[in-house]
Order: sequence, then structure tokens, then C-alpha cells
Amino acid sequence: MAKYTTELRTICESLAGYDERSGFNKVDDVLTKSREKIFSFNFPIFDEAYRPVLENKILKHYYTREIAAETFGLWQMWLDTRLNEIMPYYNKLYESELLEFNPFYDVDYTKTGNREGDNTGTVGDDGTKRGTGTITRTNDLTETTNMSDAPKNETWEEFSDTPQGALTGVRNMNYLTTARHITEDGTGSSTKGTVTNTGTLTDTRNTTDTEENTRTYNLNNTEEYLEHIVGKMSGTSYSKLLEEYRKALLNIDMLIIRDLRDLFFGLW
Repeated sequence: MAKYTTELRTICESLAGYDERSGFNKVDDVLTKSREKIFSFNFPIFDEAYRPVLENKILKHYYTREIAAETFGLWQMWLDTRLNEIMPYYNKLYESELLEFNPFYDVDYTKTGNREGDNTGTVGDDGTKRGTGTITRTNDLTETTNMSDAPKNETWEEFSDTPQGALTGVRNMNYLTTARHITEDGTGSSTKGTVTNTGTLTDTRNTTDTEENTRTYNLNNTEEYLEHIVGKMSGTSYSKLLEEYRKALLNIDMLIIRDLRDLFFGLW
């Protein structure tokens, strides 16, 4: 029974449509029906789906406490003001608590990026090729000569049985005993012949070929990379890491509820 103002339970039951006090089994139903009427104002929350959960916890925690205001309307205004003041901070705590991590890892490092580069240059390739080649040519040469076309030959035969003096007189055709004049002109049964010459002409040639190649290149490259380092890098023991993790666990709902305690009387 209220001594100074009004119990929160009485306000909830009235807003839920109950004419008389409800028992323990009716508390959840009372809160469900009265919650939206009490928190008829808006305040920031990290997740709208969590709004009814937090509001029910606040109402149930202070369900049997008297409000620290003369009227319900004044108390509701204080509640509205307080939640809008503190919830931006607690929303950050909620969001950080939602982060999933391994308490035994003290390093979680991710690095992404890309590298781009242009590379232009010239590559020279000098080479010499040497070789020996042999060229062989064979020519058949046939030469035919008709002996009837040969020039006439004339021969004189001189004899002297009793040469007088020296042989000079015979040579000068003086004091001859006998003289005979022979003429050959290549006709009649003169000789005809064919001369065939066959030869091989070999031409050996040493050749040197020089080849020079020059190539120009222009390379554009882009490299994307991802580096992820995770694990335990320090010398801290696993038990120490676990202890620090447990200390960091927060019951954020209870922190919010405690920040609302001056809205209710401290005597009951």
C-alpha cells in the first residue's frame, strides 16, 4: 500500500484496465497492456526490437515502488527526460557488446589496399648467325668443228740428186732434180669431227648474316591485396585474458535501471 504517493503497480493496473489489484500471475499481462501507455514518448534505442524488452525490465524492477512525483504526468515527464539524456551513451555500450570476438586474441589486424604501376622500357637482342654454303654448277660444253671449213694447206717437196754447193741452193729451189707441189683443201674425204667438253664449275661461298631485334614494352599492372593478422601476440597468459574479459562484461540494462532510481522514493 502506498504511503506517500502512488505505487507504479497501481498506475500500471489502472492503465491496463484492472479495477482491483492483480496477483503475481497477472503481472506480465498488466505490463504488456500498460507499457505503451507509460512509455508513450520516444527515446533513442540501438535496436527497436529491444525497446519492449527494456521497458518491461524497468517497469518490473520498480513495480512495487512509489513514484517520486506528486502526479503521474510529472513523473512521466521526468522519465522521458532522463531516458533521452542517458540512452545515447548506453546505445554505444549496447553496440560494442554486440561485437563478437575471441577473448584469447589480443591482435586482430586487417589491411587492404592496391598497388598500381607503369613500366616502360626497351629490350635489345643482338645476334649473329654465320654459315657456309656451297653452290655447284655443272655445264656441258659441246664444240663441233667441220674440217671442210679449215684453211687449205700447200706443201712443196724438193729433191736434188747432185746438189751443187751447199743446201742453200736446194732451199732456194735452184738446181733441183725433182719438185712436187701438194695442195690440201679439206673437201672430199676430209676429216670432220665433234669435240665435246664437259666440266663442273663449283662455287663455294662463305656467308655471314647478322640479325638485330629490338622490342619495346609498356606494362600497366594493378595489384589488390588483403592482409589479416589475428591471434595472441603478447606474453599475457590465457587466464589473465579471460579474467579481463569477464570484468569487461556489462549488464547494460541494470546500469540504465540504476540511473532511474531517483525517480522513485527510497523508502518503501
